[in-house]
Amino acid sequence: MTERRLDAAIDMARAEREALRWLMLTALWHARPYGTREDVLLSCAHEIPIYATADLIRRELGWLESHGLAAIVRESSPIWSAKLTALGEDVYEYRADAPAGLARPPRW
Repeated sequence: MTERRLDAAIDMARAEREALRWLMLTALWHARPYGTREDVLLSCAHEIPIYATADLIRRELGWLESHGLAAIVRESSPIWSAKLTALGEDVYEYRADAPAGLARPPRW
């Protein structure tokens, strides 16, 4: 693989990862105020379709949590659930700046 094609492949993976994060933020926004489970988020990704696995969903949920956009509940069940934080809601509704790594579309 040439260096140029490798760069394109890396950018594609990054674009998918950032789009998956935005999709998950959107799903969590629609699931307010209760939040939703990781299997529902995985189903949402498959409906778009975005390539996602359960591991990817958990990894990106961790990213959302590390940036203060979502809160994850891990203790009560082997299946994770998450809900949007106040900052996540502000980012989704364009009241706050989106962190780098989130494919938020431009505001209309």
